[in-house]
Amino acid sequence: MKYPDTQKKILIVDDVPLNIRMVKDILTENGYHLNSATNGRKALEKAESENYDLILLDIRMPGINGFEVCAKLRTHPRTKDVPIIFLTGEDEAASITKGFEAGAMDYVTKPFYGTELLARVQTHLELSHSKKALKTMNDRLMHEIEERKKIEKELRSSKEKYQYLAEHDNLTGLFNTRYLYQRLNQMIIDNRADEIPFSLIFMDIDNFKHVVDTYGHLNGSQVIQEVAQTIQSTLTLPAFAVAYAGDEFIIVLPGYDRSETKEKAETIRQLVRASTYLSQKKFAIHLSASFGISTYPNDTTDLTHLLSLADQAMFDVKAHGKDAVGE
Repeated sequence: MKYPDTQKKILIVDDVPLNIRMVKDILTENGYHLNSATNGRKALEKAESENYDLILLDIRMPGINGFEVCAKLRTHPRTKDVPIIFLTGEDEAASITKGFEAGAMDYVTKPFYGTELLARVQTHLELSHSKKALKTMNDRLMHEIEERKKIEKELRSSKEKYQYLAEHDNLTGLFNTRYLYQRLNQMIIDNRADEIPFSLIFMDIDNFKHVVDTYGHLNGSQVIQEVAQTIQSTLTLPAFAVAYAGDEFIIVLPGYDRSETKEKAETIRQLVRASTYLSQKKFAIHLSASFGISTYPNDTTDLTHLLSLADQAMFDVKAHGKDAVGE
């Protein structure tokens, strides 16, 4: 036979002192710690102020009967999970169903048989212990799952953050040259079979050195940021812009032919001329920009040559007065 845990506390509730004494004799002899109450009101007071591992509850009591006490115990946070065993007379067997509906776990018929009472008490204490252990394990598992989800979310966030930093320019928020070359290479691979056109625009801010010399490097960086916003405002996916070098930008236009690309470059050129930069700093800077375009596959199917053609077209504009779109 297993020895009981002497730390387990049991509350016996019965209005007959002899019944309480009999139960106490049987259970204390086997190492359990017993408290008692002689009516429902006292039982509720004790159960709601102390922690018990099991309650033995008489059904027939004056005032609040056992069914009412059981129902109340099941609504209190301290006692809602404590196993309750009803103590019933031989003529109360028909009331057992009502007892289970009230929240009891089992019943013992009076007069008591020591071995039966001990077996039922021990069984329900072990079941309660197992239930608590399982709940603790489930709570720990749920905590671990939540922690894992939190870590995975943080990892995804970090991965997305590093991915963003790896592909974007810190100053402007536009894509960087690393992303440009990767994307263009993939576009050429994807478009090779059908030769779907795409175009490039090289753009350079005119006389940008004068802006830096006049307003300083920090304000010059702010101008680049604002020009990047101007460019971005004209684009819709899958088109994208790249901060290429200093005051130079590249705009990539998937699906655009030469005439559409020239029209887009002209739109950006006019918008740059119409915009006022550093206005929040009480300056009123007006700019112009020079543009060069190239188209795949009409101009070339080689990526390096494609970039070079747009770059050269832009420099030709620079050499002949600036503020225009070159082909």
